[in-house]
Amino acid sequence: MPIPQDSPTASPLGRGTVRVDGPLKVSGRAQYTSDFHFPGMLYAVPVGATIANGRITRLDTAAAEKMPGVRAILHRGNIGKIYSSTVQPNFEGICEERRPPFEDDVIRYYGQHIALAVAETFETAKAAADAVRATYSTEKPNVEAHLDADKDPDLVITTFGPRHRLDSRRGDPEGALASAAVKLDHTYITPTETHNPLETHTTTAIWEGPNLTLYESSQGVVNLRGVLAQMFGLPPENVRVITKFVGSGFGGKLFPWMHCPLAVAAARQTGRPVRLVLSRKMMFHTVGHRPRTQQRVRIGATREGRLVSLQHDYIYQTSMLEAHHEDCGEATPFQYSVPNLSVTFGRAKRNIGAGADMRGPGSVPGLYAVESAMNELAYELRIDPVKLRLINEPKSTRDRGFLSHPVTWLRAFSSGQKSSAGPGARRASAP
Repeated sequence: MPIPQDSPTASPLGRGTVRVDGPLKVSGRAQYTSDFHFPGMLYAVPVGATIANGRITRLDTAAAEKMPGVRAILHRGNIGKIYSSTVQPNFEGICEERRPPFEDDVIRYYGQHIALAVAETFETAKAAADAVRATYSTEKPNVEAHLDADKDPDLVITTFGPRHRLDSRRGDPEGALASAAVKLDHTYITPTETHNPLETHTTTAIWEGPNLTLYESSQGVVNLRGVLAQMFGLPPENVRVITKFVGSGFGGKLFPWMHCPLAVAAARQTGRPVRLVLSRKMMFHTVGHRPRTQQRVRIGATREGRLVSLQHDYIYQTSMLEAHHEDCGEATPFQYSVPNLSVTFGRAKRNIGAGADMRGPGSVPGLYAVESAMNELAYELRIDPVKLRLINEPKSTRDRGFLSHPVTWLRAFSSGQKSSAGPGARRASAP
C-alpha cells in the first residue's frame, strides 16, 4: 500500500518538500540577529590591533571619550571582571579562544581586540573606535608559510581534549615502505581558508537584573550559554541565548568568539542593550579559519597496485595561545586496506588568530592530500585511478573501523568523548 505524501514516514526523495523557513527568508521577514531592536539600544565597535606581535605601551582614548553620543570606551583598565571558561562534560564549554578580552597588553595577532567603543549610533561608535590611538612595543611576527612542527610532547591538549600526536599506527610502515616495489613520497599544502558567510557575526546583549539575554548568530546556543555563564560567573539558568536564523556559518559560528563577552560587558557597564556587529574585515582576523596545512604522504605498493604501507604526517598552524586541532588524519586509517600504517601530526605556532572548524574540519584537507597521492600512484603504475582504489577497498565494514558506524561516532561526539572514543583516539583498526 503506498504511503500518503503527507505521512510523516514518507520519504522526501522524489517529491517536493516544504521548507518551513523558506517563505520567511525569501520575503525578508526572517529575523536575523541584527534585525532585533530594543528601546535604548547602544552600538559597539571593537578596536583591533594594527600589529601582529608586541605589547601595548599606551592606549589614548581621550578624544574618543569626548565625542558626542559616546557612552563608553572599554579597555583593560575598566572592562570589569571576565573569567576564562573551561571545557565541561557532555561536550560543553567549548571555546576556540579562551583568553578573555583585554586580559593583558600582549598582542598575539593582527586585529586582536584591544578596546571597544560604545555609542548611541553605529556611526558614532565607528568614529570613536577609529579615534582610539594605541602605541606599541613591536616585535617581528612569525607568519612563516613553511611549517616545521613545534617541539610538543607526545600528548597535547586541544580544544576538545587531549590528543596523542601518534594518531594511529599498525604493522611496520617504515620497513614495509623500504622494501616496497614502488615508492611515493610527496608533500601537499593547503592554504588558510576563511569563513565568510553572508551574515557576519552579530551579538546583542541585554541585562535584566542578574539575568542575561543574548541574541546571537550562533550554530550552538547551548554551548554558548554555558561559556558565557562561566565567563560572567552566572548560573546557566540565568543565561538565555536566542538565535532565530543564522545567515550561514560553515562551522565558524559553532563556538563563541570574544566579541560575545565584549558585548555582554558593555551592556553590564552601561545598563542598556548593546549590539555588536563585526565588520567584514574583522571576519578575517577574530572569528577563526581553516588552518594552513602541510602534509607529507608516503606510500609503498606492489607493481599490481596493492598498498603495503601508508604514512600520513601532517602539520598545521595554530595561534600562540589556542589549541584548535585540525584533524587531517581522521579518515586515513579507514580509507584503504593497508597492513602497515601510521598517522602523526605536529603543530606550528604563528602570530595569527585561532583556527576553527570549517565544513568537514581536518578531514577535507586530509582527504585532499591522501587522494592526491593515490592519483600520483595510479599515474606511476599506469593503473586507472578508480581501479587502484577498488584494488585497495576494505573487504568489510570491520576493516573500515570506527568511521563505518556514524551513529556510534555521533553519540560519542555529542557526549564529549571524541578524544577517547571516536576518531581522535589512537586507532589500530584491521587492514
